[in-house]
Amino acid sequence: MVLTEPEDPAAFKQFEAAGWSRQADSYEQLTGRVTAAAAEALLDAARVGPGLRVLDVASGSGHVAAAAAARRAEPVGIDISQGMLDAARDAHPSLEFMRGDAEALSFGDGSFGAVVGGFVLNHVPRPERAVSEAARVLTRDGCAAFSVWDRPERTRLMGIMSDAIDRAGLDRAVGVPPGPDGFRFADEGAFTRLLENAGLEQVRIGTLHLSVGLQSADELWNGLLGGTVRAAAAVLAASEEDRRRVRKAFDELAAGYETEDGGLALPAVVKIGSGVAQ
Repeated sequence: MVLTEPEDPAAFKQFEAAGWSRQADSYEQLTGRVTAAAAEALLDAARVGPGLRVLDVASGSGHVAAAAAARRAEPVGIDISQGMLDAARDAHPSLEFMRGDAEALSFGDGSFGAVVGGFVLNHVPRPERAVSEAARVLTRDGCAAFSVWDRPERTRLMGIMSDAIDRAGLDRAVGVPPGPDGFRFADEGAFTRLLENAGLEQVRIGTLHLSVGLQSADELWNGLLGGTVRAAAAVLAASEEDRRRVRKAFDELAAGYETEDGGLALPAVVKIGSGVAQ
């Protein structure tokens, strides 16, 4: 697999930072609680335990850092989005969160016993740099772990909006600067090479299967528009008529995941890759 760097990484990064700041207040409606469900598996993969200094890259609203603190580790969270930092500090005032760029960490070599990145690799323009930076700040035998979504045909929670946009005939690239494929590391070979090329050893890729329960298609629609950036951009930029077409397609797709009680249950599959610094 050939990985291409965006023509303007700074523009893509700015788009992501601004988008997540806008979504900070609505993130917990859906996406935040789903990503939180993967926090323990991510920390297990990074071998996080008592007394370990942990860097949580792209900490978002702070779920992973809080879970690390509950293990009596010593987390430091960084995020490029000021809105997310504010949300994390409000939710977890006793923990440390600071502004930071995953591709250029402001810490010295060997500063942390573990580095974790929950769903960050699909939001940075140059993931190779992000993983290399994570490896750099690890102590010898320290462990890094990253989670990514599996392909949208398996992670229907993340695929249903894009499919509805396509079915309605809209261009998903509208409002989004050119960037990398957000699902490329769902391929275990590509994920393994990413970690090994950063100098990590004993690389492992695991899979976590989640089922996301919702009360209605409205809850799913509002949760995705308020808890994603790229997936929501085309819908939010569309005309009222185009948005109605997307919503019609969305409801048709969502009907395939109805449960006996009238709610919805969508699969969300997570890949977790880890490796050890030497």
